[in-house]
Amino acid sequence: MLNNYDNIVFVANTGDDTISIISLSNMLELYKIRLANGSGPHHIAVDSNQNYLYTTNSHNGSIGVVDLIRNLWVDNIYVGSHPSHLEINKKNRCIYVSNADSNSISIVDMDSRVLSAQVSVDRMPHDIKLSKDYQKLYVTNTYSNTLTVIDLTCNEIEKNLFVNMNPYHIATNQQCSLLYIVNTSFSLVEKGSITIVDAKDLKVINKVQAGKMPIEAVLDKNEELLYVTDAESNTVNIIQLKDNKLLEKVKVGRMPTSIVRDKANQYLLVANIQDNNISVIDINKMEVFHNISVGNEPSCIFKSGD
Repeated sequence: MLNNYDNIVFVANTGDDTISIISLSNMLELYKIRLANGSGPHHIAVDSNQNYLYTTNSHNGSIGVVDLIRNLWVDNIYVGSHPSHLEINKKNRCIYVSNADSNSISIVDMDSRVLSAQVSVDRMPHDIKLSKDYQKLYVTNTYSNTLTVIDLTCNEIEKNLFVNMNPYHIATNQQCSLLYIVNTSFSLVEKGSITIVDAKDLKVINKVQAGKMPIEAVLDKNEELLYVTDAESNTVNIIQLKDNKLLEKVKVGRMPTSIVRDKANQYLLVANIQDNNISVIDINKMEVFHNISVGNEPSCIFKSGD
């Protein structure tokens, strides 16, 4: 058991049903937590007390529950088909889950671990994000090219907004007043983009080119730059938001997907699915200085407390 998780990163390894625990102090994997066989963990969230870790298990349609005190998988909560992402609402103690193949959002009571409701959305919901006040849930529907906004006071759809082709992941600024929707590309002919949405008015305010196959994005500390993984070019693309200009590209591993920034603004961590490792980028130098081996097909990096 770890005393705290201030310098710890969790990685979901889809290919071998494990969670890697990484120390940023010494830049290595400390150990793995094994889930049920055939889980296919895709995304991770940790509760505010840091007692439990939750995973979306894409292969068996469940949320995996990991006891972080015992470092042990303890339960599966079955939701919809091919769950992709989850968010924890600490106000109402509910977990929200996007189900890509059943076109729905599952709502789970954290205390009873019981599925309490389902909300139908558009085709292939993938990423979800909570608003700052925990009153709304934003959902990217990849096959419908829309963003669904759900009012969580009544669990009803407030609006569906067209946000360009293949919306995949969502990044937000600190206040959640702006949503940066990563529109990926499933074709070598097409190019990806970032759609910027005003969360208050629910309007598209800009669109930025973002590489060949952008997957996930994170803002810098000052919210002036957007770091975007590009799975086709094996790079992290750095976009200056002031003038929507691509500043540079940082070469990482093969098929980079998930990306996070540490709270101290020293590192970017990038999951490389085909290399089974995490690239660590020095933000000041903008270059990879270390690679950390993890499990097979790392699909999500989660930094607790950031």
